[in-house]
Amino acid sequence: MDLVLIAKAIGALSLIGLITSSILSTAAKRFHVEVDVRVSEVAAALPGSNCGACGRPSCFAVAEGMVAGEIEPNACVAGGQSVADEIAAILGAATCEMASVICARNCGGGANATRVYEYAGVPSCAAANRLAGGPIGCAYGCIGFGDCERACPFDAIAMDERGLPVIDPAKCTGCGICVRECPRGQIQLLTLVPEAAPIVVRCNAHDKVKDRRGNCSMACIACKKCERECPHDAIHVVDMLAVVDYEKCTGCGTCVEVCPQKCIDFYGHRPGVDAVAADGRGPDTPEVASVSEGA
Repeated sequence: MDLVLIAKAIGALSLIGLITSSILSTAAKRFHVEVDVRVSEVAAALPGSNCGACGRPSCFAVAEGMVAGEIEPNACVAGGQSVADEIAAILGAATCEMASVICARNCGGGANATRVYEYAGVPSCAAANRLAGGPIGCAYGCIGFGDCERACPFDAIAMDERGLPVIDPAKCTGCGICVRECPRGQIQLLTLVPEAAPIVVRCNAHDKVKDRRGNCSMACIACKKCERECPHDAIHVVDMLAVVDYEKCTGCGTCVEVCPQKCIDFYGHRPGVDAVAADGRGPDTPEVASVSEGA
């Protein structure tokens, strides 16, 4: 073993390390950029989920934008009002009220929907949708491969035995990522509704009633029973589909009880109602009687 050669190698590597560290140290000082301390404070106030719902790639990028005045303090939908208030306090800005929303599925299809062909490709809604519009008869319904479930950064969506995504309002932040990822989100299969929305219509079909009845046993048939019976004029049939006016809806449950298709469910953050358990139950929801009595 040549000890002299080893010593030379060690010396050369040490010299290279010394020169490299000197260069890096000089570069760090020369290119140092002062960062507003408020950026770190705002970043700490944000959820840190990096969901991208605000249009920025990370929460730190959002913090930089907020401090620079490029983004409003209430831009983080995942954080909600409390985060918006905290950030406004850090920045010395006026508090901004934000309308809290959650996602709702406007479809009761799944196992109730008619299949027009057997799909054997990539288990993805986006992929299936490209093949003749998907394997289900309803062009407005859920394809059921769970693209939204995989995309949700808050674990708020779970596929059930019907092949439908069930949204947990307690976990949903209203970030809207699932709406964007759903190939039928543009046609309102998934929509953002007020956090306290008492009910949701589980149908999104706008074709002829005769056709939609053949495509899904749970489809809205535009019978207008919900419209006629609602004591608050909060639901109307528009373009042959029941539509809820959440500014008027009190969640009395009348529409849920009278719907012959069971395509209206209780939903949202509501005392006495488990929105996950109520999904797909319609008037058979156990809480209907108690909620109706207390409304």
